[in-house]
Amino acid sequence: MDYLRKVTREDMDLLYDWANDLSVRANAFSTDPISYENHVAWFQARLEDPDTVMYIFIFDDRPVGQIRLDLEGGEAEIDYSIATPYRGKGYGQKMLALLEVVVQEFLPQIHTLTARVKLENQPSKHAFLKAGFLEDGLEEVKAQTCIRLIKHIAQWEKRDTQ
Repeated sequence: MDYLRKVTREDMDLLYDWANDLSVRANAFSTDPISYENHVAWFQARLEDPDTVMYIFIFDDRPVGQIRLDLEGGEAEIDYSIATPYRGKGYGQKMLALLEVVVQEFLPQIHTLTARVKLENQPSKHAFLKAGFLEDGLEEVKAQTCIRLIKHIAQWEKRDTQ
């Protein structure tokens, strides 16, 4: 069974390890390794930020990846990564599909999902496209060219079942 669960304080070290993976650093807009002290401060701030939502992707009872939403108005920008042993197996696309369901159910104010992916990060671009995102042009982020991807999501109507 695969699902997204909310990040808890107990996930801090797991996320630290994933964030410092060489491939993750290479595909990030800030490529320098992250110190543990900086990660702890960032992690605590994100957990307390009402405009940040973080999930761990669980597949077959194992943590496979993480996905974060930074909320602003009706939009949510996605940041995600897949753990090294699970890359190239379609988990990114599966996680993005699960995220859409979570957003529809628990974040009704969100109508647009966005992402920025470095041009050379073709696996991530492919996952977004397979999950129904559309290319929305090029942007510069920290002096690096990236593709902006976007998906408008239809919110489920909440029906009174009484």
